[in-house]
Amino acid sequence: MIFNIIDQNHIRNFDPVNINDLAIHNKKVQEVEDWILGNIKKNTSEMLLLTGPVGCGKSVTVLIIAKKHNVKITEWITPIDIEFPNDNGEFEFKVKQSTQFLDFILNAANFTSLLDNNDRKLVLVEDFPNTFMRTPSELVYVLQQYKQRAKSPIVFICSESSTDKKTTSGNLFSDQLKSQLNIHHISFNGVSTTGLRSALKRMAEIISKKYKSMYNAPTSDLIECVVNSSAGDVRSAVTNLHFACLKGTDQSLETSIITEKYQKTKTKKKKPSSKFTSIGKDQSINILHGVGRVLNPRVVVDVNGRSQFTHSPREIVEQFISQPSSFVNFIEENYMPHFSNSAQIDRAASTLSDAVFMLAEWREKVCQEYGLYCAVAGLMLANKDPVSAWNPVRGPKNMKITYPVPSELQLLEENYLYKGKTLVSDYQTFCKIINSNYD
Repeated sequence: MIFNIIDQNHIRNFDPVNINDLAIHNKKVQEVEDWILGNIKKNTSEMLLLTGPVGCGKSVTVLIIAKKHNVKITEWITPIDIEFPNDNGEFEFKVKQSTQFLDFILNAANFTSLLDNNDRKLVLVEDFPNTFMRTPSELVYVLQQYKQRAKSPIVFICSESSTDKKTTSGNLFSDQLKSQLNIHHISFNGVSTTGLRSALKRMAEIISKKYKSMYNAPTSDLIECVVNSSAGDVRSAVTNLHFACLKGTDQSLETSIITEKYQKTKTKKKKPSSKFTSIGKDQSINILHGVGRVLNPRVVVDVNGRSQFTHSPREIVEQFISQPSSFVNFIEENYMPHFSNSAQIDRAASTLSDAVFMLAEWREKVCQEYGLYCAVAGLMLANKDPVSAWNPVRGPKNMKITYPVPSELQLLEENYLYKGKTLVSDYQTFCKIINSNYD
C-alpha cells in the first residue's frame, strides 16, 4: 500500500498537548483559565469575548484549558441554510440563521447528552453567521435571550487584523453591549519572538523523535528565519517550518541571502541573514492603503511597451474580498477629490452604481466578488488624470438616504435639489472640479 501524504493533516502532529506547550504569555492563559473555572460550576450564562490577531493562540488556549479540566466544549459551525431554487428560480430559506444560532447555543448550554453525563459545559462561537454582520441588532437580541435562559458560559472568539481597525468584535460587540450584558473581554497580543522560538524548537524535537522519514531536521538558522518572518503568528510559523522541512521538495523556502554593505563606522557589521518567503501568513494590507492604491492608480510600461497598473485590480480585490461593502463605502466617500475631470467622475459614479447594485445581492458570493472588482477596476480605469495632491482618507458616513414619498413629489422643481431628502455626495467638490475645467 502506498502512503499518501495528502490524506492526512500532518501539521496536527505538532498541536500543543498541555498548557506548558502553549506559546502564549502565561498571564493571558491564567486569565482565561480563571474565568472558565470561575463560571463553569455556577450554571450561569456568563460571556467571554476573546480578541486578538490571527494565529495568536486564542482557540487552542480555550481547547487546552477545557481538556485539562474535563470541560465539554460544543462549538457552533454556521450551516448552509439555502434550499434548491424553486420553480421561479428563487432561493428559499429554511430557517433564519439567527433562529438556528439561538436554538443551537441554548440547547448546547442547557441539555446534556444521554451518552455523556458531564455537566461541565462550555459553548464556543468562532464562526459568526453572516446575518449578524449585516444586522448586528439581531445578535443583541440573541445574546439577551441567552443571558436570560442559558445555564452554561459561552466564549466568543474574534480574530482581528493588526492593520485594520474595522474589526468583527468592534462591529458586533460595542462597549455599550459589553457593559449591558457584563461580557468579560480578554485581548491577546501577537505571540512574542521567544514564544515563537520555543514553539518551533518543540516542533523540531517532535520531528527528530517521530518523523525523521518525512522531514529534514530543521537547523537553528532556519528556525530563526521562520521566527523573523512570522510576526507573532504561531500558526504561520508552524506551517512555514512544516513546508521548509518536508523531504522531497525541489527548492528551499530560503530564497536569498541579504548582506550588509561595508561602511567605515564604529558600529559592528551585521551578519548575513536569510530572506524567507512566508507561506502561511496572512499578507493583508491596511484598508487605507488599499483605498490609496485605487484612488491613486500608478501606471508603468513594461519591456513590450504595454501599460499596466503597479497594483493590479485583481490583487486588490483578493485582499478585500472578505469585506467588499466596507471597502466600496470607503471608496465612495473619498474618490471625488482624486479626480480632475468631470467626465471621468461621471464614468466613475456609473461604475460605483453598478458595483453597489451587485453588492446588494448578498446571497450570491460571486456577486460580492464581481461588485468589488467592478468598483476597483472601474475607478482605476476611469481616473486617467489623478490629482497629485495629499488627500486624507475619510471614513464612510453612516447616512441613510431617504427619498420623497409620492405626496412630496409635487414639491420637487426641475433642476433643483430636494434639500433634506436626497443626499448629494461631495456636491461642492464636484462644482469645484467643473469650475476648474472652464478656467
